[in-house]
Amino acid sequence: MIRLLKGKIENLDYGTLLLDVQGVVYEVFISYKTFEALQKKSKVTVHIYHSITDRNQKLFGFYTARDRELFQHLKSLNGIGEMTALRILSYIDANTLLKIVADNDKSLLEKIPKIKGKTSEKILFEIKQNFKKFESFANSSQQETVAEDSTSNLAVLALLKLGFDEKTANSEVNKILQKQEIDDVSQLIKEVLKVT
Repeated sequence: MIRLLKGKIENLDYGTLLLDVQGVVYEVFISYKTFEALQKKSKVTVHIYHSITDRNQKLFGFYTARDRELFQHLKSLNGIGEMTALRILSYIDANTLLKIVADNDKSLLEKIPKIKGKTSEKILFEIKQNFKKFESFANSSQQETVAEDSTSNLAVLALLKLGFDEKTANSEVNKILQKQEIDDVSQLIKEVLKVT
């Protein structure tokens, strides 16, 4: 099973990515959110969900592991396929999805292309049935964001002690985090020092 691909973007479109991994070009289906995140990049790391059925194999790519996990939760719901789950992820994160379900507001879901009528009702019903699982996912996602924030904050503080001014320290840390995911403060500082 393929879980992660690192390579060079051969072609990037709204719904698909062609990724060259050492001469082998993979076709990867992506959400609009992932498409936006990959723009202006040439070398990327993509988190992969490898779908294998009797008929075919497909690769679904995500900019973050959290998005891949949410995709897996969505597509595991009864009657919600992979392409529908990908469409939802193009426009909505876990917290927004929970709010839509709590408010029973299918009109927001129906703003997503090709999700209308019975499909939106089905999605609302299935998420209600699995509300605890999605709530748990959303809460853990928030905790991870706090952890990411504290990593960057600690790195900035360390760089200030090394003589950087605050604006430069923030800017350099953000540049590194946009290029790659780093959750270790010392590694983040090393990456900043390499480029300054």
